[in-house]
Amino acid sequence: MVEEKKFENKYGYFTEDGREYVITDPKTPRPWANIISNGDYSFMVSQTGGGCSWRGNAGQNRLTRLYQDTIKDNWGKYMYIRDVESEEYWSAAWNPVQTDYDEYEVRHGIGYSVFNQKVNGIKSSMKVFVTPNDPVEILEVTVTNESDRVRKLDLTSYFEWEAGKHPDEHREFHKIFMDTEYDQDMKAVKLEKYLWGFPDKKGLANNVDWDYVGFHAVSQDVKSFDCDKETFVGMYSDEATPEGLEADKLAENQGRFGDAAAALQVDVTLEPGEEKTVVYTIGSAAKGKDEIEGVNNEPEDADKLIQEYTSVEGAKEAFKEVQEFWSELIDAEKVDTPDDALNFMTNYWLKYQAISCRLWAKSAYYQTSAGYGYRDQLQDSQIFLTSKPELARKQIIAHAEQQFQEGDVYHWWFTIGGGGPRTKCSDDLLWLPFILDAYLKETNDYTVLDEVVEFLDGGEADVYEHCKRAIEMSFSRFSPRGVPLMGHHDWNDGLSAIGPDMKGESFWVGEFLYMILESFIPLAEARDDNKFADKMKTVKENMKEAVNEYGWDGEWYLQATTDAGLKVGSKENEEGKIFLMPNIWAIMSGIADEERTETVIDSINEYLLEDYGTLLNYPAFTEPRTDIGYVTRYAPGLRENGGVYTHAATWSVWAYAAAGEGELAYEAYRRICPPNRFDNPDEYMAEPYVTPGNSDGPLSPMFGRGGWTWYTGSSQWLQRVATNWILGVRADYDGLIVDPCIPAEWDGYTMKRKFRNTTYQITVDNSVHVNQGVKEIKLDGEAIEGNKLPDLDDGEEHQVEVTLG
Repeated sequence: MVEEKKFENKYGYFTEDGREYVITDPKTPRPWANIISNGDYSFMVSQTGGGCSWRGNAGQNRLTRLYQDTIKDNWGKYMYIRDVESEEYWSAAWNPVQTDYDEYEVRHGIGYSVFNQKVNGIKSSMKVFVTPNDPVEILEVTVTNESDRVRKLDLTSYFEWEAGKHPDEHREFHKIFMDTEYDQDMKAVKLEKYLWGFPDKKGLANNVDWDYVGFHAVSQDVKSFDCDKETFVGMYSDEATPEGLEADKLAENQGRFGDAAAALQVDVTLEPGEEKTVVYTIGSAAKGKDEIEGVNNEPEDADKLIQEYTSVEGAKEAFKEVQEFWSELIDAEKVDTPDDALNFMTNYWLKYQAISCRLWAKSAYYQTSAGYGYRDQLQDSQIFLTSKPELARKQIIAHAEQQFQEGDVYHWWFTIGGGGPRTKCSDDLLWLPFILDAYLKETNDYTVLDEVVEFLDGGEADVYEHCKRAIEMSFSRFSPRGVPLMGHHDWNDGLSAIGPDMKGESFWVGEFLYMILESFIPLAEARDDNKFADKMKTVKENMKEAVNEYGWDGEWYLQATTDAGLKVGSKENEEGKIFLMPNIWAIMSGIADEERTETVIDSINEYLLEDYGTLLNYPAFTEPRTDIGYVTRYAPGLRENGGVYTHAATWSVWAYAAAGEGELAYEAYRRICPPNRFDNPDEYMAEPYVTPGNSDGPLSPMFGRGGWTWYTGSSQWLQRVATNWILGVRADYDGLIVDPCIPAEWDGYTMKRKFRNTTYQITVDNSVHVNQGVKEIKLDGEAIEGNKLPDLDDGEEHQVEVTLG
């Protein structure tokens, strides 16, 4: 039976079940990558074989070298296949040799990628993945002789070590601290580096070792090796034509006086029709000196890791564990709707993107990160709520630890060594209570409130108190009119010059805070913190009044006022006269009444809902504004300046659904759902299986071009708005709400949803073809009142039949 190819274009397609994306032409418009991580060790790999590896984070502990260039994509960990008799060679991925092939495909999957190729009668398959529990990356290379004669081949790996902070601008300085060694017993190259770049405990610069042993090993006897880029690549050659492959064997240089690289060469002889597998590993083992915060202080044995995984049997067992590992994270919730794009992204790719890249790897081709964003990874952690909520709990506590006693927080922080910028950003600190509420609704785990967490500047308090102090700090940042101050910026970082003097206002922060107070007031009352609860009630009502009085511009809500009192996001403005965020959050928060909601929806439809999603603002700024911020310095139509900023565009789906606009909610979703861009890949450019951070707006000559893929908070939110607001199944404190807001043409859908200790198999019947409205719900055949499934907490599976009407 031939598998159906879904959303096929000239570069590739989804497999029928949606779990793999198959690239059939390596010359994609941009790198179409996979970001693979186990939460500790990570690597990125493109469809050409480009990429690099790191541990912890890619900015402070890069293992292999890559310099950012999405046009050339010319850095990677390469595998060469050479016909020893003819002396022809090619690479197991398209790069670096770029040989003409008879067959080529790359299968990006959940936790792995596979490069399949046929050249000169030799079929090769290179599977790359990270072991679930150890800092080891496996490259499993299988070669098959499809010719009618004996073939004598050799396989040669090659990459450059970086071993430490990235970018290593002073490369000539850093390389002289690297020490490479070939270990014959282990069939491995090993690397140590006597400089990391951190100060020691006395504050002395350049006085700390890189606290790891890097290794690269192979599963069979080594024909030759090299640890020096100069002798492998050559002064006047490149990776496509390395000097090392012009000789029978590699140069076998090692030590401290070369340019640290790793190459291992093995012989493979194949009879006609014969197949053989060779396993290579790359990894890093901690020395355990415990000199730097955030570094593993338990020593690891490089030899033990090599022995465990560098074999055909070890690799196959590890891959089986990879599949089980990701199934636990991905398969707890599954939907089946008439829309395959929604199904594929919701079931697999958005979860995978949010976890593997955004939360764990923290880097991708368009951006290298050395840490966590305070607001960013808090939001991302919601992806764990239906599968492993304990990981969301862990993230909440980790972020509470980045708070000062006054209630403000680091805007972001380094995960190795700690530290970060302490700013007057007006929204960062508020995401802690916001995400806490989502966690409580999902888990009913109120013990998290009593978890005691230290402040950055001394002392400690429970999580409830950390949230309270964040809210109290926000209360201290109000204008005389009762509107929250913008400070250095709000959610839109590009509004960086509106309120540095602490006079400019953010109406969006008012709406955001209003929603938070709605959920935090009952928490305070339940803990008999009645004085604070009463204060929140007063602020909440006064703020609602202020936002509606001063923030309403007649047809939509203002974004802000500047320190000088000028309106931003007003019909009085020629550029940037309407912003998406304050208008959708007015609906989401409930600050807007029914009449204003209708007016706002009309304004969004008129000015912001475009072919590829809802724009962040309109019209784009064409000249820099020193009183607004760097958003005005982007080219018109690019990113936050009149483009579709996907993170915010996902929230427009929520707003449309909250307003009861099922067709518009789905349309806003459909326009930003990546597989739906399959038919114009050269215009879209981005991978069709993960969300982009942005798509160019109508003023850009590249209208619709996607950019900054993988490392974007939009992935978790696109998954969440699909399940919570289109399919309408969302957690509440005492049960699971079922309130679909779907296209009327849908006959219905099914959904498997784990909620606390119960699994619900939900079938929605929309044979009357409405957008919204639950007529009846049956739980195990018995009708229930309302549209909220009870918290059964029984460890069982239950059948739910929902009839719309």
